[in-house]
Amino acid sequence: MNDQIAPARGGTNGLAVTSLVVGILAWVLAIALACLNFVILPVVTVATMGVGGILYFCTLAVGCLSPLGWLIGTITGYVAKNQIRQSGGEGAGMANAGFIMNVIGLGLTILLFCAGAVMGMLGTVDYSTWLNY
Repeated sequence: MNDQIAPARGGTNGLAVTSLVVGILAWVLAIALACLNFVILPVVTVATMGVGGILYFCTLAVGCLSPLGWLIGTITGYVAKNQIRQSGGEGAGMANAGFIMNVIGLGLTILLFCAGAVMGMLGTVDYSTWLNY
């Protein structure tokens, strides 16, 4: 019998996998919420004569998960890239893909917040009417 033990393989960096998976889930959630808020809910609101508008408030809390996921994915992707660079491990492609995907989502979120703030300051959007029913 041959009693040799194969050397343990390091495997893919766990943070690289986490960054990629969190980024994919955050993008899927963001696209699903965009379809829900801009396509489905307006139709439901019109069909129910305004009662469907309550569903918009239900999606507000869920809408915060995508930017949070992109932030977590950006951090884990950056840390994974540094770990892989130092140790020479596997998963550099996953870490890069996760980092880039999450930075794009986070950048778009910041851009949308800035655009909303500018529109609010210029008076093109009257946020006070949103609170009055």
